[in-house]
Amino acid sequence: MDGQPPSCFFIMPNRMLKHTLYALLLSIIIIGSCQVSAQQKIRADVQTKVLSKGKSITVEKSIFYQTNGAMVVHYAKPQEYFMLTNSLGEAKIYMPSRNEVMVMNDKMFSSQNELLYVFLSNAYLDLGLSDLGFQLKGQEQKGKRLIKTFTTNRKDLKNVGKIELAFEAGLPICCIYYDSKNNITRKIYYSAYSYQKQFTLPTRITEISYTAEKDSVVRRELYSNIQTANFSQPTFFDYTIPNSAKLVSLPKK
Repeated sequence: MDGQPPSCFFIMPNRMLKHTLYALLLSIIIIGSCQVSAQQKIRADVQTKVLSKGKSITVEKSIFYQTNGAMVVHYAKPQEYFMLTNSLGEAKIYMPSRNEVMVMNDKMFSSQNELLYVFLSNAYLDLGLSDLGFQLKGQEQKGKRLIKTFTTNRKDLKNVGKIELAFEAGLPICCIYYDSKNNITRKIYYSAYSYQKQFTLPTRITEISYTAEKDSVVRRELYSNIQTANFSQPTFFDYTIPNSAKLVSLPKK
């Protein structure tokens, strides 16, 4: 073609090129904004049952999660209270019956520890283990299941020998914790997946912790009434603690 561009191409003037790139960038921003707003708020009801030594405890709560990290949890049973937190773990717990509020700042209260965040952010690929200091040691395909093995060098987790994470159809179904002697200390099962437009979420999580020989604690979480729009009332996404609330200290251990 004698060094000439093909006839189907032409050289765009600089001004036209700038306008075209600007329009393209603007459209990308608009599309991205629409995608973010589509999953801006998520509501879910959660029932947790814990069985230990023949006794059962039931906790019922509603989660109001926003993708900016803000989260409000309304606990209804066995006692009503609110927890307001963010991704940094800056949390406040408000007791309406006493009009008291406790303020905490600890990563354990981070909204990123909530199951909704894990599956919204694709952290379910390792269930957030990498954020806790675990590294992928190896993986093995066993039939339809992919087994990933994680280990860590963290001194404060020296009792954890390894963690095995099993996937099926790309989703986690089981997580098994081993101690340094290769004994199983904990099993977590993920099932009854709910397929939403923006994310997929297991609605049944069963955890078995082996606390001592011939003893265990069973914890089951059931997610229901998952909503991303047309929220049922009442909602607490923008809940604020009354200014009259009395600041109290955390209970001593």
